[in-house]
Amino acid sequence: MNEECIIRKLVADGDGGGDDRRFVTVLTLLLKLIKDPEASQSLLPRIMKTVDAAETAMKKQVLISAMNEQQIQEYGALINHIGEFYLKQEIVRANEKMSAAKKELSIAKGMRKNKEEYELLAKMIEKIPSRAETTRKLEIIKKELEELHERQRNLEAKLADRRNHLHAFNIILANFCRFLKDEENDEIISHDETMDGISAEIKKEKT
Repeated sequence: MNEECIIRKLVADGDGGGDDRRFVTVLTLLLKLIKDPEASQSLLPRIMKTVDAAETAMKKQVLISAMNEQQIQEYGALINHIGEFYLKQEIVRANEKMSAAKKELSIAKGMRKNKEEYELLAKMIEKIPSRAETTRKLEIIKKELEELHERQRNLEAKLADRRNHLHAFNIILANFCRFLKDEENDEIISHDETMDGISAEIKKEKT
């Protein structure tokens, strides 16, 4: 007997009382009644009794089927209720997970920003020289400034010497020019006196 036949048998024999056997019995009795009508007195009560039992079993099966249908609906409603409850619970859990994920993402972004700022600050600190390096550079700059001041003093001294030399040269030049002018004046005076003497002698000779 295959699975489909077993299912049909269970559907027909819902109460487990063997309704299919009752129908077979009724069919057998009817065949006997048709073959032997005189045996109706003994067969009819058995047929009616079997039919009543089958009818009662069918009513019972209908009631059981209705109860089963009601239970199925109740179970379906319960399953839907449980499903809705679990669905709500899952939605709540999903929202909680999303909130936690957003919080973790915000924390991660903050940590990343802090890391970038720290790395930038570290690079800036690396560019700043150490105290020893700063002191060494300041000493070098101070030494260079002292050398520049010394060079400036030397240049100022040389410039003062050149100014003094130039002033002395100007004095000498002025004196020399004055001397030349005096010499020139003396020559002019001497020349004039000589010319005056010559003119006087010429006048004497004429007289």
